[in-house]
Order: sequence, then C-alpha cells, then structure tokens
Amino acid sequence: MADSNKTITHQVTVLVVGGGPVGLITAWGLARRGVHCMLAERNMTTTKAPKMDITNCRSMELLRSMGLADDLRKQGVSQDISFDVLFSSGLGEKGEKIARWNLPSPNIWREMIKGKNDGTMPREPYQRCSQAVFEAWLKPFIDAHPSVESHFGLKFESLEEDDEGVTSHLVDVTTGQIHVVKSTYVVGCDGAGSRVRRSIGIDLTGGPVPNKMYLVHFKSRDLTRLHRQGQFWHIFFATGAILISQNEVDAWTAHLPMPLEENTESINPYEIVSQVLGGIEGQFNINIDEILLHNTWRPTLAVANSYRTEKGRVFLAGDSAHQNVPIGGYGMNTGLGDAFDIAWKLSAVLNGYGGEDLLASYEIERRPVGLRNVERSRVHASVHEGWARIAAERGQDVLLSDTDESRKVKQDIANFVNTNDGENKDHGIEMGYSFPDSPVVVTEVRTAQEKEPEWSPRHYMPSTKPGSRAPHVYLQDGKTSILDLYGMDYTVVDFTLDGEISKVFEDTAQKLSVPIQRVHLPDEPHVASIWQKSVVLVRPDGFVAWRSDDRPGQVSVTAQLAEDIISRTVGRHNVRCRQ
Repeated sequence: MADSNKTITHQVTVLVVGGGPVGLITAWGLARRGVHCMLAERNMTTTKAPKMDITNCRSMELLRSMGLADDLRKQGVSQDISFDVLFSSGLGEKGEKIARWNLPSPNIWREMIKGKNDGTMPREPYQRCSQAVFEAWLKPFIDAHPSVESHFGLKFESLEEDDEGVTSHLVDVTTGQIHVVKSTYVVGCDGAGSRVRRSIGIDLTGGPVPNKMYLVHFKSRDLTRLHRQGQFWHIFFATGAILISQNEVDAWTAHLPMPLEENTESINPYEIVSQVLGGIEGQFNINIDEILLHNTWRPTLAVANSYRTEKGRVFLAGDSAHQNVPIGGYGMNTGLGDAFDIAWKLSAVLNGYGGEDLLASYEIERRPVGLRNVERSRVHASVHEGWARIAAERGQDVLLSDTDESRKVKQDIANFVNTNDGENKDHGIEMGYSFPDSPVVVTEVRTAQEKEPEWSPRHYMPSTKPGSRAPHVYLQDGKTSILDLYGMDYTVVDFTLDGEISKVFEDTAQKLSVPIQRVHLPDEPHVASIWQKSVVLVRPDGFVAWRSDDRPGQVSVTAQLAEDIISRTVGRHNVRCRQ
C-alpha cells in the first residue's frame, strides 16, 4: 500500500489534464510523434454518460490521419443506418410525426462523395458514436502507448508556471497521495469546470442559458413502441423534450427541459422518460430494461478569453476553452480540432523544428473557430425554440386534433423546420473555417480585381488559399484521395511536369530538419484544376500553408525562398515571403 504522506514526483514533457475525448486525442497526437506525456484524469474510469453522439466529417478526416477512423467505425452505429431526425407532437395515440430531416447513412454518404468529385465533399462521412463508447474505445490505445503515462483517478489541483516550465499539483482520489508533475507544457482538457483554467486565471465570456435539462440514459428493446413513427437518430418533441437513439439497439437518452427553480431530488426517472415520449399528450409508457444514469445539466454558451497563458506554457482545449449547446454537435468536434492542432504544434516545437510563432498560432487559429461554432450552436438552438414556440402560441392541444386549423399549424411547423435545417447539414462551418492571418501561413497579396470569396456556413467552397483546408479529391483511380497521400507532418504537392519546385522544398526541408513528404502528381489534371495552383504546401492538419503564384512573371522558387517559406510555416521567424 502506498504511503499517502509521501509525495510522488513525475518529470514529463507535457502534462495533459483530462481524460475525455479531447485529452485522449491530445495525448495520442503527442505520443505518435514521439513526445513523452502524462495523461491525468480525476475519474477512475472513462465516462458512462452519453454526451456527444456524432463525430462529424472533419473530425473523421483528422482521425483517419491519425490511423483511428476505421477502428472507430467498428465501435459506432452501423454504416447502413440513417441519421434521420423526427419532429413529433408525441408518441401517444393522438401524437404524430410533423416533420423529418432525412440525413443519409455513412454508406450512402460514401456514394455521394464518390459521385461528386469536385472538391466540395469531405473525405469521410459522419459517424454516430456515443462518447461513452468513444472514450472506452480510445483509452486502451493510450494506456498501451510507451510515450504516455496514463493515470486515471488523479485529480488536478493547481499549477505554478515560470519561464522554465510548469509545476502541477495533483492528488490521488483513492489514497489522497500527492503527485507533483514537472513538465515543459500543460494542456488543460478538463472540461467546462476546468481547474486548469481557474488555476491560470482565464475567464469565460458567456454563460449558462436560462433553463436546465433533466437527462435519463436508459436501456430498452421496446422498438415497436419507440419506432412508432419510424426509425430515428433524434426525436424533437413539441414540448422541447428530446429522445436520442445511441446505438439503434437498446441505448437511449431522454432530455426534458425544466425551470431552474424546480426541485429534482425526488424525481422518478421512469416517469421522466414517459413524459418525454408522450410529448404534449402526456405519458407514453415503454418497457425499460435499466436506468443507466439520470441527472440535471445546464446548457452553456461561452468561450475562454484566452487559450494560452502569457508565459506561454499552459494551453486550454475542448470544453475548458469553449462550451456549446449540444445541438449541432460542435462541442466535442471543435475540441477534437483543438486537440489535433495543439498536439502537432507542440510536437513540432519539442522535436526541434517548430518555433514560437507556431505555438502563438494555436490561439490565433482556434479561438475564432470556437467563437464561430458557439454562435452557430446558438442559431441551431433557436430553431428548436422557434418551432416549440409556434406550437405553444397556436395551442399545443390543436396539434392533437384533426381539423383544418391543426393541419395548418403542422404545416407551418414543417415549413419552419425544413427551412431551418442546417443543424447537421452546415458543412461550411465544419470544413470551411480558415485563418489567412495566422503567423504561420504565407498570406497572398490580392489584386484590386480579386475578391475574397464569401463564406457560407452551409456550403464548403473548395480552395487552396493559404489558411484553408485543402480539398479532398479522388485521383484518376477513383479510390485514392489526395488526402491519403499526405505525410504525418508537412506535405508539398506538385502538379508540374518536372517536379523541380517540390524537389527544392524537399531538399531545403531536409537541410532545416523539417519533416516533409513530397507528392509529385504530373498526370492528375482534374485534381490540379480543383487545387488551383501548381505547387501547394500543406500542414499536418491538412490546411494550406503556402501555394505558388501561377501568374505570368512569377518569382521562381529558389532554395532561399523555399527556406523562408518553410521557416515561416514552422514558426521559426515571421519573414516576409515573396510571391
């Protein structure tokens, strides 16, 4: 038995606080690049709560680049099952389906992607997978990796930061033993109530919404009654209640909105499920095999005022940095983007080829994404408030009748939700975010005739403009995506016949000890036309760092220019790169 009076000291390169999806991905991203890190999670096991239930297209692209996508799909909901969403007055005898969002299965998505090879589509379809499943699946990868010290049941308390590193204080929740962790950097992935964020004194802008939700996570195989109005991923009821199918077999989560002042101590979770399913008609009972958990939670819309301390050694990622209403699925997916970003940037610095500007770019690039995604989740939440308001103002009892007035109200609701259906169709916000002003992106100078393309939250517009995600396009074989050819770190893609420019980059990168993959595609005119430029430098996250200027009279890429470009894009110095 350990002596609880004895302090245990750890020396690691990076301390990752929090063992949810964001912390696990951060640790994996560091470890696969050879960085020694420690993962500390206060809970003894991964979460049992369902929380997130969709990994979006962009996140699946990132997981593919990390070698995890195919294995995750084996854990999640079957590739043949849709993501359809129902809007219902209730599942009782008088209740009915009012509207439906038809959202295709991953397998149908794949056919759509193959059939529209114009750069507008993602490399990967969405994947339905509960957070409880996601964490339990990913944790063994972390536990088995030799570059990760994984500690569950270790609670973060506080830290002190200086110019040389960070000293963190943690406590074993079982024995009370104190652990002191000395690290070069800390990444706080410890959720909405982040102790790391509080310890470094960073505040949030925003806060909770003025209501709370009662959650019941339960098991039931009563599909005849649950699928009374058809198979679904989500059902949104006119009362504001929600039912989510977690696995299309027997796992479900019900959410019921409640006033803040309502006392929930004596609530019967079985009755909550019946109330949710009954909608405006009242109770609708099903056979429940087991209540897995039940509690209240409060939706929050907030963003941290900074993602990094002034001394630069502590970073925030995931819910510690931004909190979303779950509608739209932007919480975990935004956090996964944070995790991937901070992991490759810290790794570049710690592996000796990245500079300070690379670390500074983390907040510059990721915080605007957090702000935009939080605002978009607010927009999607207003759609649900809007249709419930239509039902309430016109009289909820009207929805249970079979009259001309009832049909008119139902049609008005259907028109409203189908006009405002961006919740899981807004691919511009998921894949089209950009950061042209980043210090590690070589910004292009536009002529007076060139206009900035208009950004749309709905549609992703393919572009290789520096600071944008380089588009997925299949090569002539119809199977290989250009994204599949990327290296783990930087990639230079060259469509010229002789490939001399990319060879200059490859040789220069080798001299600078910057890992770079050269991809020469002289016989791919379709990909080249969508990628717009003859040579493109792509970062580890698939975003464009620099591209050639194909206009007449362009400056040839000399070894010196290639060195300037590479140095800037790895954050070594903020040079002015000639185009």
